[in-house]
Amino acid sequence: MNSHQPKHTALLALLLIAPAPSIGVAVALFGAPGLFGSAVWAFAKLWFLLAPVLWYVLIEKQRISWSPLQGHVSAANSGMLAGLLSGLLMAASIVGGYLLFGKGQFDPAPMRSLLQTAGLTSPERYLLMAAYWTLFNSLVEEYAFRWFLFRQCERLLPAVWAVLAAAVIFTVHHSLALSAYVPWQLNLLGSLGVGVAGVIWSALYARYRSVWPGYLSHLFADVAVFAVGYDVLFG
Repeated sequence: MNSHQPKHTALLALLLIAPAPSIGVAVALFGAPGLFGSAVWAFAKLWFLLAPVLWYVLIEKQRISWSPLQGHVSAANSGMLAGLLSGLLMAASIVGGYLLFGKGQFDPAPMRSLLQTAGLTSPERYLLMAAYWTLFNSLVEEYAFRWFLFRQCERLLPAVWAVLAAAVIFTVHHSLALSAYVPWQLNLLGSLGVGVAGVIWSALYARYRSVWPGYLSHLFADVAVFAVGYDVLFG
């Protein structure tokens, strides 16, 4: 964990990197929709992708790895099993909650407008976009929110509070994005779900010191989210 790194360095890392995706979303969706907002969003996304690894190499003086699970083979297997089971549980909760409480409550107009702007006007294009966000963006989020931001939080806070702090950072970003598409009641419910997921994924990283259990769990959750989105948009 590089405990020799001073706490103010971890705080600076959080201040420089944690707000980036939320700023990008805020500008693109609310501040300046259009070409400028899209450019700010793209820059924020690129910063969020590159800044953590640059910080890790240049400031923390560490070598890059593929985030192997810590411990012996059985520990690695238990980590992936934990990721699988938590992902299945979250996917079932998302789909079940939508079918029981959310179906018919979404106004698809804002989502359709955004998809039309992006050229995603058909089910086939939507599914391609969903595959990209499920396979790639979820990995970026595990890398940035868990591997990088959670580690900064645990330099500043006890383990339990670090898990909660990282989950709050994760939730704020997604709550801001959700607010553009759903009424506040559904945003509150969705944000609660995101917060719980953020706690689980941060706890998985804290336990296994690897992004892969959280990534596996994240995959199943995202599949469920995009399945709900498909039903809302295309029926």
